[in-house]
Amino acid sequence: MKRIKKFFMAMLIGLLFPCIVNAASGSINIASSSTVVVGNKVTVTVTISSGTKMGSWQMSLNYDKSYLQLTNSTARDGGTFMIDYAEDPGVLKKTYTFTFKTLKSGTTKLSVDGYRAYVSSDLSALSLSANTKQIRIITQAELEASYSKNNNLSALEVEGFTLTPEFKTDILEYSVVVPENTKEVNIKATVQDKRASVNGIGTQAVNPGANKFSVIVRAQSGAEKTYVINVEVKDENPINVTVNGKNYTVVKIKENLPAASLYTETTININGFEIPAYKNDNTNLVLVGLKDEEGNISLYIYNKDKNEYQEYNEIGVNKITIYPLTSNEEIKGYKKDTITINGVKVDGYYYTKDSDYVIIYGINVETGDKGFYMYDKKMQSLIKYNDEYIIDLNKKIELYTYIIIGFSGVFILMIIIMIVLAKKKSGKKKKQKPIEKEIPKKEEESKLDKNTIIEK
Repeated sequence: MKRIKKFFMAMLIGLLFPCIVNAASGSINIASSSTVVVGNKVTVTVTISSGTKMGSWQMSLNYDKSYLQLTNSTARDGGTFMIDYAEDPGVLKKTYTFTFKTLKSGTTKLSVDGYRAYVSSDLSALSLSANTKQIRIITQAELEASYSKNNNLSALEVEGFTLTPEFKTDILEYSVVVPENTKEVNIKATVQDKRASVNGIGTQAVNPGANKFSVIVRAQSGAEKTYVINVEVKDENPINVTVNGKNYTVVKIKENLPAASLYTETTININGFEIPAYKNDNTNLVLVGLKDEEGNISLYIYNKDKNEYQEYNEIGVNKITIYPLTSNEEIKGYKKDTITINGVKVDGYYYTKDSDYVIIYGINVETGDKGFYMYDKKMQSLIKYNDEYIIDLNKKIELYTYIIIGFSGVFILMIIIMIVLAKKKSGKKKKQKPIEKEIPKKEEESKLDKNTIIEK
């Protein structure tokens, strides 16, 4: 009760003696984001502070309701009027928080009025100053239009090596030569605009021969620019091979090989070099890495006896991994054609082009089970193709066909017999004589008398 009396006494003194000047001073500061997207929320803080402890204060936050809608407030009444007091010995600062929803684009101001504060010790009035805060409300399109489009680099390097040509912002492709046995390089880049992001930097694995790396700079606006670094790793004795008319080099560094989960790591000898490879005892396949002229590495099947290489592709569906094989066999009722499963082109057997099921020939990498497999395009599932079931089904279909033909023949024969019998019956009716009409007795006797007279 004493504190409440003290608060209202200070307010009364301020009202009755507004011209009393006191050396003590304070300030009111309004703070918020300067730019907000329309429809989003903005948080505004109002802080009253003084170098002398305050006992009580009051003020009101003014805003344009056509631009802002109050959704939350820490003021006593939940509005924008702030009136408060502090327990002895007072406080040096008090902050209120207001949350607004932005309603339309434009520029609006926030200010305070009716503000006063009193020193806690003697209830003297503080000399207060207050600022105003301007908020620019913009559309999403306006915000995006303001984004920086700067996607340039200010520096680019391969640590420890020299780029050719020397780096310039507007030159987008470079080359660098590193010693043989180099396994990785460190690419560094610096953006001109700190708001831009960059990908493709850091430690990168390299393989003997050509390696290509892209450093992509993305501006705040989303615009991208790509810098290319061609790293040539010296290989004094490269193993060059040609597959389907395309030139490759054999990968000599294990860390540069793509993963092969169902294979075990091993090494093989090619041209006197120990080459990292993969081997699967179920398929008896040996895989090595080949790198093309662009620096892309893929796994290939290596045939030691023929010194030949064949591209390795596997199909992994519902925990079954199949290595497709070529088959010259035919499946009765099915047509052979090329299909694509998980990006891999294989020979498949269709019942019809619109069928959801395709039969492929291959070997299970995990079990070594070689044969036909049924692929469900809709369910994207793979199961072992059951030849016996299909054969049995075809036999049943053949049997049912014979039965239907038999019944059809009997039915047709019965129709023919019925037709013949009907014709015979109709012929008999036509051969029967017509029945003479009975002549009345008197007419008959008259005829007899006439005949008798004539004869006489």
